[in-house]
Amino acid sequence: MSDEIKYMKRALDLAANGLGKTFPNPLVGAVIVSGGEIVGEGFHGKAGGPHAEVEAIRSAGNRVRGSTLYINLEPCCHYGKTPPCTDAILESGIDRVVIAIKDPDSRVMGRGAGILRENGVDVRTGALAEEAIEINLPYLHKAITGKPFIVLKLAMTLDGRLGVPEGGWFTGDESRENVHRLRAAMEAVAVGSGTLAADVPMLDRRYFSDASGPPIRMVFDSALSSRIPVQWGPGENRVIFYCTDRAAGERRKEFEDEGVEVVLLPADGDGIDLTAWLEQVSTDGITSVLIEGGRRIASSVAGKGLFDRFVAYHAPVLDGGAGDHWTGTDRDPGDEGERLILKSSIALGQDVLAIYDRERITGYGRLLSDDDLMEERRCLPD
Repeated sequence: MSDEIKYMKRALDLAANGLGKTFPNPLVGAVIVSGGEIVGEGFHGKAGGPHAEVEAIRSAGNRVRGSTLYINLEPCCHYGKTPPCTDAILESGIDRVVIAIKDPDSRVMGRGAGILRENGVDVRTGALAEEAIEINLPYLHKAITGKPFIVLKLAMTLDGRLGVPEGGWFTGDESRENVHRLRAAMEAVAVGSGTLAADVPMLDRRYFSDASGPPIRMVFDSALSSRIPVQWGPGENRVIFYCTDRAAGERRKEFEDEGVEVVLLPADGDGIDLTAWLEQVSTDGITSVLIEGGRRIASSVAGKGLFDRFVAYHAPVLDGGAGDHWTGTDRDPGDEGERLILKSSIALGQDVLAIYDRERITGYGRLLSDDDLMEERRCLPD
């Protein structure tokens, strides 16, 4: 393993310390090396807090001058809640900066690397680019497309059932822990009213203790027929119910009095227009949503192509009974559908986790690691 890969891997490991805490900001880790030795490290811990570069520079102290900085995302060059990191890098006397990928934020887009180069800093990009994209895929997707990153997740038996008649879990502990880590990587989690009524899920990240609190909880309930789970607790985090005009005004007020945000959306048949929902989430500034069910919502999301990644947990169970079967999408008969790209497939105990991406996601690697493309910033099509 080359030194460049070794130190960038360390930067990515540091970045992961902010998982579940930095929304809507990206996960960033920084490593400063001098004389073949790590002399400073840092990571972005929360939105509004110090950036990774600044933390690493502080950590390095007087050993920072003439050193090399390894960072998984291009340094910012604009004033936000904190000053530009490019200023801090130039003031520190760092000679060389190795960046995994460019930042597609409209205020950066290669300008951070350009400022450093213009001031005599040796800048290299592309080290562990694919890994850097993966850890920040929700942030990057939102910056590139203006839309939230939507993950459709299903746990199913080998014969495609989403639940078994007697209820309970059919996936193993490893899969359930992995789901909580997935929730930590996403800003919001969404379910349908049927899933809420049947399972009363907590929709939290309790198996992933490093995350700060639960995600934003979303429920699709066209008539607001659900009851708000007591364990969700007002004030812990946002709770949003999406409904149609089937929900009476008095019912909407009841929910709002409980501290729940109620968003009225157009109807689509006897349910919510999910295309309008996606537009609403985009306007709301939410970076990412994990859709966990149930069957009806999943079929609609898949059929309309509203997801970016499909995550399937396959349990080694052949139910064959009367459980809730995954019937696929709501596409028209004769529609061959969309072929997805297999991102990865791994064993989780006795289960199998398969992750599939829509084809457009696979183009982010070249966009974010190629200097010429970043200067032009060609947003990928929907």
